[in-house]
Amino acid sequence: MWKVAMQHSLRDVMNLIARVVVGGTFVAHAYQKFAINGMGATVEGFGAMGIPLPALAAWFTALVELLGGLALVVGVALPVAGALLALVMLGALVLAHSSAFFVANGGFEYVLVLAAASLALGFSGSRFTLAAAFGKDRGKAEAAS
Repeated sequence: MWKVAMQHSLRDVMNLIARVVVGGTFVAHAYQKFAINGMGATVEGFGAMGIPLPALAAWFTALVELLGGLALVVGVALPVAGALLALVMLGALVLAHSSAFFVANGGFEYVLVLAAASLALGFSGSRFTLAAAFGKDRGKAEAAS
């Protein structure tokens, strides 16, 4: 019994670490779009890559990266955040990174890994979430154990 409880606790800690790393990565990419490059340059870049409706796509991407990344970090709306982040990454794969596999060649390996990680973290459940801290997801987190 103690060993099983320890395994579940360790799983939840590793899940939290992964959520913070992946979510933080998305937040950093959103920050890059909003503050470092600026949304004007981001929209221009999306247009230069041939992404349809570049202004809408750039804003949607930046907002999903920011809000979805924060949601992963704190553990709220995880399935929605995971699905939206994966959708954005799959869009990046199809529209901007489909020419090769390796990221060094402009390929899709990085966005594919982020999409898979977003889905895995969004649907894995954990006791260490903001929702669980307030008792909102306690039953779901325990059922996932």
